[in-house]
Amino acid sequence: MAIQELLEQLASDDGVTAVALVGEDGFVIESVRKEGAADIDFVGGAATSAMASSRAIADHLKKGEVEEVMVEYDEGPLLLVPLEVAGAQYSLVLLLNHVQNLGRVRFQLKKVRPQIQEALA
Repeated sequence: MAIQELLEQLASDDGVTAVALVGEDGFVIESVRKEGAADIDFVGGAATSAMASSRAIADHLKKGEVEEVMVEYDEGPLLLVPLEVAGAQYSLVLLLNHVQNLGRVRFQLKKVRPQIQEALA
């Protein structure tokens, strides 16, 4: 399945307002954005910096690899999910409209994440 289709599958959840696959350079590779969602290109670039900071903290704390980063806002959380394929670093960025949707979205992520990694390989 193509990456765009997999992102659309994640975005099909009512709780997801935008989803993007971002390269380690901060540029959005593919994205899906619903009407009224934030500018995912800007968010993607900023998310790369946040992921790099999270990895630095993990290295310092010797807690292992970053599995997920969540930033909770009044209007809903942002999830950053690191992906590594053949030595290249990517981030999956998801904007949610409410924290109540978090469990359902994480469940969907567990199913789709390996497919995205396979599509990138």
